[in-house]
Amino acid sequence: MSHFKHLNDNINNILLTVLQNQNLCKLINYNTSNPLNEPDLDDPSSLLFQKIYPLPKLPDTDTEKCSFLNIFFDDFRLPNLGVKEGYINFDVICHIDLWRIDGMIRPFSILHEIDEMFNYERIAGIRKLLFDRVKYLYVNEKYTGYRASYKITSGN
Repeated sequence: MSHFKHLNDNINNILLTVLQNQNLCKLINYNTSNPLNEPDLDDPSSLLFQKIYPLPKLPDTDTEKCSFLNIFFDDFRLPNLGVKEGYINFDVICHIDLWRIDGMIRPFSILHEIDEMFNYERIAGIRKLLFDRVKYLYVNEKYTGYRASYKITSGN
């Protein structure tokens, strides 16, 4: 994150990590009550710009019931000379009819997968991501979810 020119590479590395997690992809892709029992996705990259976005996208309420994951950088600042800080946000957005799955709540399961992959982990081009907070997201009467924010720092 030390230079803005590296943000494209950084977000691509995060997306590749997300797409390698079959459980996460199943939770987002399958609208069934037991998505983890569904078959692995042959091509998880097909979720890009369909259900997984590297930007803050709101769901279209006129389409089928879905789950979404938005991943984006936010709130860059320079608190100390030579150190740049910011956040990587993961917006987990689900249609309210899809929240309940067998023995679990879908957004919590998605958040768990994200946290297992990223909390206190290094991603190429970024120092360790540190969990900061999760906040409830109200999108509209059909879609709600959570925003998980991880703090990132690097040299300026």
